Amino acid sequence: MTDEMANNLDAVPLPEHLAIPHLRRLMPEGVSKGNQQGVALRDPLGLAQRTMVVAPPVMQVLQQFNGEQPLAEIAQKASAPIEELTKLVNSLDEVGLLWGPTCTQLEQDRLAALHGDGVLPLRQGSMLGATAEAARELIAGWLAETEDPEVEFPVRGLLAPRLDHHVVWPIYAALYHAARATGADRVLVLGNNHYGIGDGVTLTRCGFQSPMGRLACDTAMVDALVERLSDVILKDELDHMADHGIEMQVPWISETLGDIPIVGALLPDPMTPPIDDDKETRCTPECFIDAVHDVIDTLDGNTLVVATGDLSHVGPRFGEPRPVDEERQVEVEQHDREFLATILSGDLEAIDGAIKWHNNPTRWSCLGAAQAMIGIVQPTEMELIDYRQQLVDQDNSGMLTAAGVAAGGA
Repeated sequence: MTDEMANNLDAVPLPEHLAIPHLRRLMPEGVSKGNQQGVALRDPLGLAQRTMVVAPPVMQVLQQFNGEQPLAEIAQKASAPIEELTKLVNSLDEVGLLWGPTCTQLEQDRLAALHGDGVLPLRQGSMLGATAEAARELIAGWLAETEDPEVEFPVRGLLAPRLDHHVVWPIYAALYHAARATGADRVLVLGNNHYGIGDGVTLTRCGFQSPMGRLACDTAMVDALVERLSDVILKDELDHMADHGIEMQVPWISETLGDIPIVGALLPDPMTPPIDDDKETRCTPECFIDAVHDVIDTLDGNTLVVATGDLSHVGPRFGEPRPVDEERQVEVEQHDREFLATILSGDLEAIDGAIKWHNNPTRWSCLGAAQAMIGIVQPTEMELIDYRQQLVDQDNSGMLTAAGVAAGGA
């Protein structure tokens, strides 16, 4: 750093959260306007007051905003004027993209608004239609077109997709046909915490909604879980703003099971080690599973447990150099079905061993939720209801796969 740059920094003292900036977890997205390329800094929690767009080279600088390096060091490494980086951190802080007082206040305001409303905002579900009648007609039509799989054991758990309804509705419809006979009095829906900040299992006191209406939170179940696990299970509640897997189940639950209460929980990815080694700072999946067992035994009625998430994410869009040709599709299906066979065993030790052995090469996104559902339900029988592959575009740049599984037994 030049003496002039150092003097400029000293002349404009910064608060600590700006002097040592720590960028919140974002979802960068490439954008273009004419010949100009940029990167939109999408906020998965929806706290940011607006979406900032930066030039692609700036992203390399932002990767160093990790809460460990002073801005002066970053400027020196990047050979960037300290004045420009100062403007950058101030802009990031203004919209709430840096950890610090601004972000904390935005979190508190958003939580207060959510708790006041009692329900998470409608996001993906809005694609079902603008009115309750349109959404209900669509869901009912898909159910009518889909044959009941006639599962021959009492269903206590499901593994359901989180892909758009219009893409894999036959899987959703078949699964919720199977769920009709459960006589469920509440549903515990497990999502996967891919974009939030929580290291452990995260509950919410909010309900969920679709165009067909709201499902209220089962506060009795949440209160009982908090009593056993402490408030640590709620500390990252806003992470639910970044997940839509739970929301995708709401219209199907409403149509097939009625207006029953819901509890949403996000599970950490078993492939991602926790940031903090101190288990006291988070609720581990093992503790959560044990607590849910205890709580379900104290509650009246039946609880249906639904794990959400998809299977493989392959192709250049997901970081693979190889396009998704027919040969790749066959390979992925073979891999998916082999791993699904392990899932269908219901043996958590075997599943955990397979995850660690294979290292999740095709980026399954349902692992944490699926393991928790199996741990809670402890099924004696499981059945694969459907499996589908979906190309994301005409250029074979990416493919997603999804499956539906019923779990239960006597």
